[in-house]
Amino acid sequence: MKKITFCCLAMATPAVWANPDTILVFDASGSMWGQIDGVTKIEIARDAVSTISQGFAAEQTVGLMAYGHRRKGDCADIETLVEPAAGTAQAIAAQVQQLQPKGKTPLSQAVVMAADSLKYTENQATVVLITDGVETCDRDPCAVAAELEQLGVDFTAHVVGFGLSADQGKQLSCMADITGGRYLPAADAQSLNQALQQVVLAAEEPVATVELPTAEVLSPSEPVVIGAGFAVKWTGPAGEQDYIDVVPVGDDRVYGELAYQWANTGSPAQLRAPGQVGEYELRYIWQGPKQKHILARAPMQVVDSDVSLLAPAKVAAASAFEVTWQGPNRNGDYVDLVKRGDQRTYGELGYFYTNVGPTGTINAPAAPGKYDVRYVMEAPDGRQILHRIPVEVEASAVTLAFQPQAEVAAKITVNWSGPNNAGGYIDVVKQGYTHTYGEISYFYLEHNPESGELLMPVEPGEYQIRFVMQGSKDRQVLASEPITVTAVPAILALPGTAAPGSTIQVQWTGPNRQGDYVDLMPADRHTLYGEITYFYTEQNPGQGQLTMPEQAGQYKVRYVLQGRKRLVLAEQTITVQ
Repeated sequence: MKKITFCCLAMATPAVWANPDTILVFDASGSMWGQIDGVTKIEIARDAVSTISQGFAAEQTVGLMAYGHRRKGDCADIETLVEPAAGTAQAIAAQVQQLQPKGKTPLSQAVVMAADSLKYTENQATVVLITDGVETCDRDPCAVAAELEQLGVDFTAHVVGFGLSADQGKQLSCMADITGGRYLPAADAQSLNQALQQVVLAAEEPVATVELPTAEVLSPSEPVVIGAGFAVKWTGPAGEQDYIDVVPVGDDRVYGELAYQWANTGSPAQLRAPGQVGEYELRYIWQGPKQKHILARAPMQVVDSDVSLLAPAKVAAASAFEVTWQGPNRNGDYVDLVKRGDQRTYGELGYFYTNVGPTGTINAPAAPGKYDVRYVMEAPDGRQILHRIPVEVEASAVTLAFQPQAEVAAKITVNWSGPNNAGGYIDVVKQGYTHTYGEISYFYLEHNPESGELLMPVEPGEYQIRFVMQGSKDRQVLASEPITVTAVPAILALPGTAAPGSTIQVQWTGPNRQGDYVDLMPADRHTLYGEITYFYTEQNPGQGQLTMPEQAGQYKVRYVLQGRKRLVLAEQTITVQ
């Protein structure tokens, strides 16, 4: 086994100018309605920015930009709310309080626009990105950062990942790595305030040296087949943001790796070999006080094989993933998914025949755990397992984000992230309801990527919005968040008596949902059908007309709310005589 170890090197950290011209880029996408400890992320972030603004130096030039706050599904929804200038603290604090999350996460383009606003090709410029999600508008944050770093005079991007998983944060930390900034995870209000304090207010002093800790990685004992899983033994500090990765030989970047495994999962690290034959390096990456450092390297060789499989090392529960295969492709050959170590050639959890082409799709099971993808050959003397690679099915990271209160029968937008498997849906049910049927309303995930609309119940009370996944055998609730449905009063104003056959004016106030109506019924009738006459509130704003029956007697006028079911919100009696 070969190994290369770096120990105790003194690394100079460059000086950082205090309080450069800065723009805060604020995530106001729909996912900011998600909650942490019962408080929406948008509330936490508003308060954090308002608090941090109180510490701006009098001469400090700061601006504010936001995205996702005006329109749903629009990658161009980016707006400068406060132009960068001195003395903007009060304006920034006021603007963030008005933001209402709605849309997508075009964070890369927002950082570009912020850099342009600061004239980053002429001046020192810093952008602080506060985001609770990854890029959703088809731009590569790493490529954007590389371009800004190349063209800028002294451009720095700091990224504060608010409520992001470690893997999500890694997708964005390259923006900081490339531009000399910092990636700071924040899980709650306190850590968000601390992160902003560090990158917005703290005047960083030059650090003379950083003592690098000792680490080593060991090469595999033999070449690894393309796409195969393999174990890497290592030693090192095992920090929360440290990891072991695979890169082309000589790659000194601390992003863009071909595969990685977090050090906090322990040694040996389980990695997946690249899909191309060649020479590669294994590395130990340490997250230092300000930046990442390569502590150790070791060579590895990837070789070809007559039979090979390429698949992700990790997949989300119930998600679909692609498998690329190489093999004999005989009639009846197939690629399947089984429990780790299963030697049977039946009872597979998912499969595709190789005659579909060099790449097929398998649906991951709903249950997290360790599994194998296998190439199974159909032979005259029975099926043979020619090759297998490990796949770990992880519990799906699911988020639901929406306003915590809604009015009866209102339509609300629910922003979601998670596995978009066929048959999965988001529904609303009574608080404590556990069945996966009988929901009040729902929408399918595959028809509503990223967000969809739910119709709220007609009765006020406590409800829950759920993420329901369709598994191979049954449905499972992966996430649930509470919502309070509030009443909307309805008032009717009309005369107490009317002549037979006459027409009366009825003034009304109420929710005015689509389908709401005001009707006339006999006083002793309580059904929601068989009305004598009615008018729709949408077509008669504020007031409408009802014609009285020819028969004298006691009647009642009702305001009827239309949702998934109907509900009488108000009624008033009238005597026909």
